Parts: sequence; structure tokens; C-alpha cells
Amino acid sequence: MRVLHIVRQFSPAMGGLENFVKSLVLEQRSNGIDAEVLTLNRVFHQQAETLPAADCIDGIPVTRIGYRGSYKYPIAPTISSYLSSYDLIHVHGVDFFVDYLALTAPFHGKPLLLSTHGGFFHTPFASTTKKLLFNTVTRLSLKAYRQVYACSNNDYQRFKPICAPKLLLIENGVDTAKFANAGQQQHQPNMIFIGRFSDNKRIDKLVAMMAELMKLDIDATLRIVGKDWDGNELRLRQQIDRLKLNSQVTLHTDLSDQQVKAQVSNANFIISASEYEGFGLTLIEGMAAGLLPLASNIPSFSRIVEQAQLGQIINFDDPTQAAKSIANYFTSVEPHYPQLRRAAIERAAHYAWPTVAKTFIAQYQQLGLQPKTLQGVQMDSRDGEAVIASLDNAIKLQQPLVVAYANAHTINLARNDSNYRQLLNRCLVLNDGVGVSMASRLKYGQSFSENLNGTDFTPRYFANSQQSLRIFLLGAKPNNVQRCFATWQQQYPQHQWVGYHHGFFDDDQQICKQIADAKANVVIVAMGNPLQERWLDRNLSQTGAVVGIGVGALFDFTAGDVSRAPSWLRKMKLEWLYRLIQEPKRMWRRYLLGNLTFLYNALGDNS
Repeated sequence: MRVLHIVRQFSPAMGGLENFVKSLVLEQRSNGIDAEVLTLNRVFHQQAETLPAADCIDGIPVTRIGYRGSYKYPIAPTISSYLSSYDLIHVHGVDFFVDYLALTAPFHGKPLLLSTHGGFFHTPFASTTKKLLFNTVTRLSLKAYRQVYACSNNDYQRFKPICAPKLLLIENGVDTAKFANAGQQQHQPNMIFIGRFSDNKRIDKLVAMMAELMKLDIDATLRIVGKDWDGNELRLRQQIDRLKLNSQVTLHTDLSDQQVKAQVSNANFIISASEYEGFGLTLIEGMAAGLLPLASNIPSFSRIVEQAQLGQIINFDDPTQAAKSIANYFTSVEPHYPQLRRAAIERAAHYAWPTVAKTFIAQYQQLGLQPKTLQGVQMDSRDGEAVIASLDNAIKLQQPLVVAYANAHTINLARNDSNYRQLLNRCLVLNDGVGVSMASRLKYGQSFSENLNGTDFTPRYFANSQQSLRIFLLGAKPNNVQRCFATWQQQYPQHQWVGYHHGFFDDDQQICKQIADAKANVVIVAMGNPLQERWLDRNLSQTGAVVGIGVGALFDFTAGDVSRAPSWLRKMKLEWLYRLIQEPKRMWRRYLLGNLTFLYNALGDNS
């Protein structure tokens, strides 16, 4: 399954939304989902240069596109040209992308999903206009979306009146490992704020509270960690100077995760006076570090504190009263600090990403686009166009990929050989033939989108790939691989045909060197399964190639040494019968006993 996550800002931008998308995509990729990110090509509020159009961040393929207009509603219609190869489009936040993709849904035809992330209600600015747009334009746009995921209970209540039937509450996941157990072990009145310096965070209220806390002779510190936003850094520094708090309050901007963790290690309390949060991500990250939350009285924070049964809700509108409340809380928790610290870490674990990511994947699967697992072998369920795009993407990003075609015989082999089954589950496995189609219908109630047998689909890949391929052929008899090479060289001149070798050899290293010297990026191996998949699993990295494809008897067919069934017989899905008639002594066991065994096991398949 290929999923495109669309978010207006992504790394190197820093914030809760960016971290959410990054963590979700990393978890999905680790669970076999081919998830990628599309974002805008400039970081808001910075006079930075345009970012690269293609990037790979922590293993995540990232595409960036240009935009016009305000960062509040960036207009980027070129997004339409990036959708075709994906099975699902998952949009994060309510902005131009939500509206434009809904408007163009009849043309792109992709299933649309939305994670709310607070909508556009992060500040009181233009609140009346926002409510009007939300109840008209957003309500209409969401009619084009299959599912809407509320990131917090607050979002759920806000979105419920306009899209209740498709609304689901999936609270934000948190990277609890990032700052795990990093906070101070012993009680000290040391606080830390982490996040953007945006208007809605009201960091100025934290500074004002610190001035009052000093009057109470509390030897407290406040670290303000994040990235300047809305031009607030200068104003905050001026406020700190004016209140003579330079020894107690420090600002730290543009830090790496490791540098932020170092600041967390000097803190005991995570604090925020924010006026709006869709979820409250940094509070949970702080709790995972062992920090106790001190938070403003907004719904998302109140829910976290209530569920955790620790921390304190503070009224930051009155800095004097806020300082007294915090001073009292410091005193009350000091005797029990080690126990409360452990409890904070335990409560944060409920928000860990592996659990949340699996919830999203389960929702994707309900849309019927999940990979299919037949008798223990996970098979891709996309159509040919999407698979070609995936292969091209692997070439583009230099991500090694082995492709295997699995028919009933392949599944039989894998069912009886756990090592081969595990090997196949490391590959991109495509469906080949009527047998696996029937098994899919028996287990899932639906077949595959199309038959992607290697004999037809491999040449289709050559014909439709948008990448410059350097192809090496390996396998079959010497004459057959030579004739196949010459035929394809003539049929697909847009690619470079860099070499070939027959399938009768003993020295893998010598063959790998020959392929590496030819600088191939695609190796086509025709040895029959399981030999070809095992060879690729063992040797692809040694060849220097990116994509390896096992194709069985394809070289023999292309060379004309073995004839294919007539097209009318192939349309009836009876090519197996034609091959049985041609080679009864070799094929009877595979097609008669093997197919019956396969179908028998398909009836009870609960893998």
C-alpha cells in the first residue's frame, strides 16, 4: 500500500504537527506501508532559500512543491500531478490542500483522509470568519473525504457537527523514546517550555509568572526551547531583560533533538501557558522524560492532566496567582517526587507511537487497500501503475528492492519452507495467476486489482518506467538469454542494456562483479523460484543494483524457445492448462496436485 502524507510544513521545520507526521510515517514504513511525505518548499517565517524538491529524511522520501500567497493559506495547485501512484492520500491540518483535493476529487479519484490537528483555530484571530468558513467551506470539502481523524477530544467535539458519520477519535501518538527518562532524578524547581514561539503559546505569560515567583524567594529556573515564530523571540528577550530575569529564564532556539534532550535533562516540570492546542504533544513528551506537567486550563491540557492524574492546571492570566499555585505545587510534590516521576513515564507510555500507528493502519485496511496475506505470504494489492511508480521511486531514491511474482506454486513452496516464506516477506510480492486470485477472493471477498504475472508485467515496466534503467539479464540457457537481450534492446531503446549472463555458473562473486562493473541498476534473474529469489536476497547488494526481479521462464518465452498460450486462452485464465499440455511430465505435479493442495489450504487460510 502506498500512502502519501500531505502536510504544509515538514522537517527542517520544527513543531508538533511536523513531529506527528514524521513519527507516523516512520512507524508505517516499519510496518510495511510505503508511506511518503509531500510538503511545501519553504519554511514559514524564515527568509531561507527554497528547499530541495526531493529529499530523504531519516529514510522518509519527501517531495516539496512551491506555493503562492500567505502561509496561512498557501496555494499549491501543482499537487495534482503528484497523486497518481498512491493508493491513499492522508492530509494533515485544514488548509488549501484539504479544499483543493476535495474540489479535484472527481479528476484524481484518490481516497482522501484527514487528520484534524486543531483545524485552523489555533489563535483567536478572525474567529468569527473562521467559524463561518468552517461551517460552510470546510463542511463541504469534508464530504469528499472517506475518514476524518480527530487528533484530540477537543477536535472531536469541534468537528462532530460537520462530519460526524466519518469522524474517528485517534489521539496523537507521541515519540516517547525521544526524551525517555531524560529529566532530572531529584526534585528541583526547574521548568522547561518546548515548542514554537507563536502567539498562541503565550510564552510572555510564563515570563511574567517567573517574575512573581522570584518575589516568593523560589529559586526556580525556566528554559524556553523552540523556534522563533510570529517574530516573538525579540519581544521575549526584551521582556526578560526588563524584568531582570536573565539568570532565571533562558531562551534556546534551533536546537537538534539531542540538544533539546540535554535541556530536558536539567528540568523537572514541563510547562505551557498556551491558549490553544489541538492535542498537547509536548506535555506528553515531557511526561515521558519524567517531567510533571504545569499547564493552562484548555481542554486538551485538562484532558491529559485528568487522565494522568498528576500535574497541575494553572491560571496564567493572573501571574501573581499563577506563581503562588506553582510554588504550592512544588512544595506538595517534593516528598513524593520519585513516585510521581515514575507515574508520569508510565502514563506517557499509553500514547506511544507503535500503538497509535497500528490504529491508523487498521483504519486504512478497512478501506480495502491493505496488502493481502495468503498462506503466510504478504502480497501487494496495488494496480500495475502504482507498482511501476513504486519501482521508479526505488530507483530514484536508491532504495534496494527485490520483486517476486507469486503464483500457487510459489505459495506452496513458501508454506512448506519457513526460510523461503520469510525471504518473500522481505520482497515486493506481486500476484501471478488465477490461483492466487481465487485464494484472495476466498479470504478477503475480493480479488486483486489486476493480474501482475511476470511474463506480462516485466515488459510493461520497461515500457512505462520514467527512470533511466541500466538493465542486466541473468539466467536461462546461453542462447535464450542472448536472444532475449537482443529482443528487449530493440524493443526498449530508451533504456541501457548493459550485459547478460546465462544461469549456469558456480561463482556468485564473479557474476556480482560483472554486474557491478556494468553499473546496472536493475537485475532481471531467470532461474525459477525459489532459486532466483534466494539469489537476489543473497547477492543484490553485492551487484550494486537497486532493483532485482525474479522472472522464471520469461527469457525462454521472449527468446521463442517456449511458446505462450494463445491470447484467447490467457484471457480465460487457462495459461496453466496450456503449459500442462505442452510439458505434462514436468508440469503435472505442479498444476494438478499443486493447485489442488493450494486451494485446499486457501479454504482454511487464517494467516
